[in-house]
Amino acid sequence: MIAMTPAYPATDKPTGILKAQRAMQARFWFSDVQVQGRYPSWLTIYQQKKHFDLDITPEDLKTLEAGKVDHLGLSYYKSFAVAAHADEDDFYSYNETNDVVENDKVPHSDWGWEVDPRGLRYSLNWLNDRYHVPLFIVENGIGAIDKLTDDHQIHDQYRIDYLRDHIEQMKLAMVDDGVPVMGYTPWSAIDIVSASTGQLSKRYGFIYVDRNDDGNGSMARYKKDSFYWYQHVIATNGDDLSDR
Repeated sequence: MIAMTPAYPATDKPTGILKAQRAMQARFWFSDVQVQGRYPSWLTIYQQKKHFDLDITPEDLKTLEAGKVDHLGLSYYKSFAVAAHADEDDFYSYNETNDVVENDKVPHSDWGWEVDPRGLRYSLNWLNDRYHVPLFIVENGIGAIDKLTDDHQIHDQYRIDYLRDHIEQMKLAMVDDGVPVMGYTPWSAIDIVSASTGQLSKRYGFIYVDRNDDGNGSMARYKKDSFYWYQHVIATNGDDLSDR
């Protein structure tokens, strides 16, 4: 799978547009290799400029070509924005650490991640236009601070809203845009340590795990409101996304 994070230009200046294009080309590096069986031309030139000696033989390239995938898996959590800098000699360069800026046009999660459901439809269309293979959304979810009530309830309407909005955009991509989406799985079934921050307090699951970042807790499991909502979504094959 790839981590699909669409990049928007922070401004409408040509340099900003081109910076966002380079950012997306960098995001596509892995999927270009997986689906097209070759390294993208910009990356080959970059490697030559940097004098990288990768010792790739013609036989290696044939193996790469023969190992192309027949579908593409992706995760989708957020979008981001990039900005070109006035002092850059080459605005077509890209460095994620320096170029990513906050996008104030969309809401943000408890951890500052952009919440952008339409970005999923945008991403699915972009991937379909580029690769023409079936797509599988293998991760989609929101990390949030969940509150356990005294009677062991977790009212995570924000998670329900997030997933519903994204599933709706996925359905639009399939029905209105003709994107071949072969499957969808949210992240995740149960709270686990977040890979991005190393925290359990950044919770993604439908099932709450009673454990804190410091390791304290009973490890008891409790079903969140989103558990019952998504259970019904599965039972209706996505036809009913309404609140339960």
